[in-house]
Amino acid sequence: MSNQQDVLAAMRRDVGQFSQPGEWLTITQQMVDDYVAMTGETGWIHTDVERAKQSKFGGTIAPGNMGVAILPKMSRSFSHYSRYPRKYSLNQGWDKIRFLEPCLTGSRVRARSKLLSVDERPDRSLRVAVEFQLEIEGNAKPWLTGVKVGRFFFD
Repeated sequence: MSNQQDVLAAMRRDVGQFSQPGEWLTITQQMVDDYVAMTGETGWIHTDVERAKQSKFGGTIAPGNMGVAILPKMSRSFSHYSRYPRKYSLNQGWDKIRFLEPCLTGSRVRARSKLLSVDERPDRSLRVAVEFQLEIEGNAKPWLTGVKVGRFFFD
């Protein structure tokens, strides 16, 4: 694929298709602690291991927004958002982010994506909407789902 029309044609063929899932990643307490230190999201359910053992979860849980923060790393090698060539892209935001299941520290998670739409814009960019999911190993519900919206530029 060397130009915008080739990319657009390939993307249109992929609309509605799920990617293969990515690699598993274990969510450690150190990852949670590092995220909390960076963001200030200091709820005890994320940080106080002993107190969290007494909760209904039986341990600490990762902050929901941490899942959104790690999605680029977890999905870069396979997602519909990153697989198509372009000069650059701009993230325009997220729609419909939902946290469906708490992610217990020590759980393994992996990402997958589904291309929802691609539209040509008057400025010759492509508007792209991709649904992401972070699955928790052994759980029927994902940790989170959300739709990333962005623009792909070719000039």
